[in-house]
Amino acid sequence: MYRLNQIIAAAAAMSVGLISVCCVGHSSADSRSESLILLSGSYSPSDSMGVKVWRFDTSTGQLTRAGGVSGISNPSFVHVADDGRRVYSVGEDASVQSSVNMIAFDADSMRMTLESSDTTVGGAPCYVNLSPDGRYVLTANYHGGNVTVYALDQAGKPVGDPQILRFEHGDPSTQSKGAPRLHSVTFTPDSALLVCADLGTDRLHVFPLNGAGSKTLVDADRMVDVELKPNSGPRHIVYSKRGTGYLINEISGEVAVLERRGDSFEPVQYIASDTAGGHGSGDIHLSPDERFLYTSNRLKADGIAVFAVDSVSGRLTRTGYMPTGPHPRNFALSPDGRWVLVACRDNDRIEVYSRDSLTGQLTPSEHYAATSNPVCLKFAGVADD
Repeated sequence: MYRLNQIIAAAAAMSVGLISVCCVGHSSADSRSESLILLSGSYSPSDSMGVKVWRFDTSTGQLTRAGGVSGISNPSFVHVADDGRRVYSVGEDASVQSSVNMIAFDADSMRMTLESSDTTVGGAPCYVNLSPDGRYVLTANYHGGNVTVYALDQAGKPVGDPQILRFEHGDPSTQSKGAPRLHSVTFTPDSALLVCADLGTDRLHVFPLNGAGSKTLVDADRMVDVELKPNSGPRHIVYSKRGTGYLINEISGEVAVLERRGDSFEPVQYIASDTAGGHGSGDIHLSPDERFLYTSNRLKADGIAVFAVDSVSGRLTRTGYMPTGPHPRNFALSPDGRWVLVACRDNDRIEVYSRDSLTGQLTPSEHYAATSNPVCLKFAGVADD
């Protein structure tokens, strides 16, 4: 049966290809076998299967392709609804005719069906998410410099005109771009705040959520800005269970540790993820036990940085680095924490690494799946074998 409480964030693009596998040894205590569902998004034309479904064997690290769906141009980022029956994907094109798409997913048959496509009114949407109550779908629009918020009907399809959250331009002499470049939209663990990462103006735009009776997700007039270091380029953020935020900054290559202050955050630590000056840091994830944090870096010395998390303060110490294939844009940790799968866009592979739960360090395996331009990876529950 498809068990939704196994879901963990992550997904990546893949094309039809042969899969090469080689077993990695585990102790007998770790020899249990379970087949997980992995979804991937990619940069690909609409007539190709840009969103794919895979089976991942947790005992061997083997990936096997199980299906997918076509009809979306550049479905670079995906999100799985809590019910496991709906997958949302962006269509990351440059124009305002870019799309947010709803895909029906049958986990038993691994069948995907494209159900709806709606324009985002913002170019190059690069992140999609659902509100905590499942009533809204949101996209972060990089070239549009805005956030699109659609209400959903009972079937999970966008309805009506979207709410568009717009942001002011900044100063290009002191900021990463000087113009809004939205890169992610996330919610705090207590479901109280919407956090929008604006790479272009080096800010987080934070909104308290409206109540259930409201016609909109947020009131734009209640926005609070969190100022970050100049030329940081905030990209993706994850949260610990207690609410500490961990933000990867693409341009500076630093992780910012953010402590909650009411309806806002305060940066309390900056620590280098990219030490080679690639200015292309990408993704960030906590281990399931929250003892370790991982970030991806691109453009120079491509790989995954490893950080130990202080259990009291939440501060970080860099403890390791694992080189990967070129352009590790996105990666995912398996729900049991034993594996890290990396979407290496520029060598058309999803690479598989084993993970030591005691030290947090990664070890390369010979497992990989060949697929074209993988961008995003998301685990989506347990599959029947």
